[in-house]
Amino acid sequence: MTDQRPALQLCHVGTIGAGGIESGCEIEDVTFACEAGTWTALAGPTAAEKTSVLRCAAGLDPVTEGEVRLAEGFRLAHVGLRSLTEQLATTDTLASVLARLPARAAELLHEALHRLDLWEERNSPVLALTESRQRAAAVAIAVADAPDVLLADGLTSGLPPATAAAILDLLRDQVDQRGLCVVASAADLASLERADVVVLLAEGRVVETRLMP
Repeated sequence: MTDQRPALQLCHVGTIGAGGIESGCEIEDVTFACEAGTWTALAGPTAAEKTSVLRCAAGLDPVTEGEVRLAEGFRLAHVGLRSLTEQLATTDTLASVLARLPARAAELLHEALHRLDLWEERNSPVLALTESRQRAAAVAIAVADAPDVLLADGLTSGLPPATAAAILDLLRDQVDQRGLCVVASAADLASLERADVVVLLAEGRVVETRLMP
């Protein structure tokens, strides 16, 4: 971990459920801070509202209480919080993305495509790839954008073990080598093993925050 200012903070964040105030809070008093160069895993059962917390952090859902603070000058990206079709709608092929990127970003994408075994498919229409390959492509494009904070949901759900491991390892290396701040839902042990901090959620509330060994 670093001793820099938090890259991302959620301060007493709450939201009202779809049924309005009578239906109660979807998430309530969610507070945690994430440092640059760390991986924070959001863990908990299916109804823990991990996705809701991530969508609020990404600015995709309105916050009715508290606030989300992104460090000044920091850039945020997210994967898995919109449908793959929506997220990749402006992407024809991975080769076309490479061609329009500046040199450093193209270098990052080139490395990511090789690590995620997507290089041979760079000329194929992205939306014609399998779902698991599309998810890997979305991660590769997000990494190439060199954000300061990456929010991720469902990174490895349903993926072949080799693809899941490659995605997790790529992001962990970005955390360690570039200082990326990752905040991701964790549905399996492999995701938790990459994390520095685990925020345990239950019914839209923080139950425990734990530093990983």
